[in-house]
Amino acid sequence: MSKTITSTELQKNTREVIDWTRTRGEPIIVETYGKPMAAILSYDEYQAYDQYRQAHAARFAQVRADAAVNAAVTELNDAEALVMVDADRQGLFDEMHPND
Repeated sequence: MSKTITSTELQKNTREVIDWTRTRGEPIIVETYGKPMAAILSYDEYQAYDQYRQAHAARFAQVRADAAVNAAVTELNDAEALVMVDADRQGLFDEMHPND
């Protein structure tokens, strides 16, 4: 579960906030005037997020490329297009849920 602090608390307790996030592996949400403005993550958590984001972007690029192929090839029927979409969808699911 994440912890929420104010930006003033962050300014006063920067080292403690970083240590808390690093040791517990949980994010801290930083609010200003009651609105969430930033999240502080452990570096390991950030790396996992960044890998996920890059894989997600690559998979959606493949979906867009397949859509362009579908649009450019008039001989591709609906069933063939659905096979391509289903393959991309399954690949995205497998990347997002590697242990399922």
